[in-house]
Amino acid sequence: MSEAKVQVERLTKRFRMYARPAARLAEWLSFGAVTRHTLFTALEDVSFSMKSGEFFGVIGPNGSGKSTLLKILTRVMFPTSGSFRIEGRVTSLLELGTGFSPELSGRANIAKSARLLGFDEAYVRTRQEEMIAFADIHAYIDQPIKFYSSGMLVRLAFAIFAHVEPDVFIIDEALSVGDVYFAQKCFQRIDQMRARGCTVLFVSHDLGAIRKYCDQALYLHHGRPRFLGDARAATDVYLEAMSPGGAARNLAPREAAADVGGAAVAPGSAAPGATGSAAMLERCTAMRSELPARLADVFDESALARVAAFVGGRIGTGAVEIVAVRVSAADGAPREHFGRDERFVVDVLARVRDNVERATVSLQVTNRLGVVVWGTNQHLLQRRTIRLRAGTWSHARFVVGPGLGVDEHTLDVGFGDATGEGHVFDRLTAVARVQVLAEGAADFVGAARLPCECDVSAYEPRPAAAALSAASSAPNR
Repeated sequence: MSEAKVQVERLTKRFRMYARPAARLAEWLSFGAVTRHTLFTALEDVSFSMKSGEFFGVIGPNGSGKSTLLKILTRVMFPTSGSFRIEGRVTSLLELGTGFSPELSGRANIAKSARLLGFDEAYVRTRQEEMIAFADIHAYIDQPIKFYSSGMLVRLAFAIFAHVEPDVFIIDEALSVGDVYFAQKCFQRIDQMRARGCTVLFVSHDLGAIRKYCDQALYLHHGRPRFLGDARAATDVYLEAMSPGGAARNLAPREAAADVGGAAVAPGSAAPGATGSAAMLERCTAMRSELPARLADVFDESALARVAAFVGGRIGTGAVEIVAVRVSAADGAPREHFGRDERFVVDVLARVRDNVERATVSLQVTNRLGVVVWGTNQHLLQRRTIRLRAGTWSHARFVVGPGLGVDEHTLDVGFGDATGEGHVFDRLTAVARVQVLAEGAADFVGAARLPCECDVSAYEPRPAAAALSAASSAPNR
């Protein structure tokens, strides 16, 4: 299989908009002397690249340019300016039924679609039954597809396009019409394709799927790129921007606060050598000297350096600034590895920049697959908020567990308002790690322990029933 790569450079797409059909005719008849249109920019200055085997997501509200981008990449339309390059065989699952003939059967459409993709009849014969089995529509495969439901259509389309071994697979929202079992089967198939080097471009409003499956993500808004980077950070930016409090603000991730030399670092990590930087340690020591004695005892220079060196996803208005995060055991010893029956403690320190009347602080735990295992905030736990005054410090402590399953987890922490406006003051995605080891009592399996009671009883049969049973089993004389 050839290496699949996608390179997009400053793509822009503009459409001419006419108030009425006569305006289009008048402009056409004038041979350019008269202008009767306005320009609508559907996509502007979009650039990104995808490596072989990468799962890349595109998110954004309706009308943000996602479908326009995909149509350009699949050559359904041409860009106004910019360029793109795709290496290898490309298949796309965009609008349902595209390329299908409604009067033909599902089986005939498989053969037709495969030929359009450049495969001969011999190849179709060898893979056809595998495609039909994957789609799980055996009873209807020889019926005209005009009688198919939307779910059956997407089953058939995905089965075809996922079994022709593309180098680049482009998927729009089509999977959202399938049931949960088929969606799971589709993602399992996509994982197999990725393992063989297939590059996947995935557009979806399902932010959970974006967080779980995508390595990188692009957030589009009104055709413009608003964020490009880690998929989990991209979904955080999107959620904040689309919240009631963030919709009117041009929010973007804040720049890293520390001098880390521009090195690329995975979310939740410090830059190489960052915590040992003399300048950083000097700043952290100076900040610690400003803390009240009680806070200085909790947060040492390493807890401050964790945030100072953080270069992962970070969003917020800046009204409250998180400056330190510390993970420790119940006895106060700093560590990040715990047994299944152990608690862990997360301390969060923030500097208050502006007065806030009703604030809350949150903690979220995500497993290595990007699935949110658990999350909460002070408002949910205590049914109250906190009032913060500019120039002060705020210290929050979460004591968690036991209850997490054996896995490696990352922690998101944040301060936000609890007034219903949706403002995020400061939120750090994957700022720390917690690994739960297979040690301690094992009374559950899975991602997390739930409160559960189980009672099993045994009963003897009723005497009359026992006698009747014995009589019916006696031999006839």
